[in-house]
Amino acid sequence: MNYKFEISQPDHSEFRCEMAIDAEQTFQQLHDLMVETFGLDASQMASFFEIDRMGNRCREIALMEMSLGDEEGGAATLVMEGTKINEIVNAHCLELEYVYDFFSDGYLKVEYAGEYVGDSSAVMPLCLLCEGPLPKQTSYDPEEDWAYDEDPEEGAYDESFMDEFGGGDSSYGRGRRRRGGDDDDFGFGDEEDEYADDDYSDGFNDRFESLDDYIDKL
Repeated sequence: MNYKFEISQPDHSEFRCEMAIDAEQTFQQLHDLMVETFGLDASQMASFFEIDRMGNRCREIALMEMSLGDEEGGAATLVMEGTKINEIVNAHCLELEYVYDFFSDGYLKVEYAGEYVGDSSAVMPLCLLCEGPLPKQTSYDPEEDWAYDEDPEEGAYDESFMDEFGGGDSSYGRGRRRRGGDDDDFGFGDEEDEYADDDYSDGFNDRFESLDDYIDKL
């Protein structure tokens, strides 16, 4: 017995496709026909999902086993190659969703449209009709460099922050650095002349002989 499926895109009403497949054939064979017909990338992951009466995705039929099944308390993911069409499509499941692009959740509705009666010599599965814009799939180049390219403008030092909170000196801590060698990155150089570059250090020493004098002045 051969099944006929009507395939549609949720966002493109002008797209229309019909396919026929032997009920004893597998979802892998249906997937292969869809990849060939729509020009999809066969190296990308894809899955069929059972759809319940509420329109929710239920059991998954994937290209390969990926779920933990009963270990997580859920139904095990089926594999396309080992799952026949008539094992899933029945009176309780007449609609499927075929996810061909997991990057953007691109999917097609696959609805059972009755028994297909045609030329007995036809080789199944078979594309009966395909018209309208084909599904678009996110391209992925495994050779592409996915390293983050920082925008020079965005990565530049934001001096406005230090202008507001650092007294207009964008080199935070420059005035606090002790006098030391050129390689003294953290300011732990000579112990003498500590804070010698601070604008207020000399003024404090000249005007106030002690901290008490400074507090009395306040």
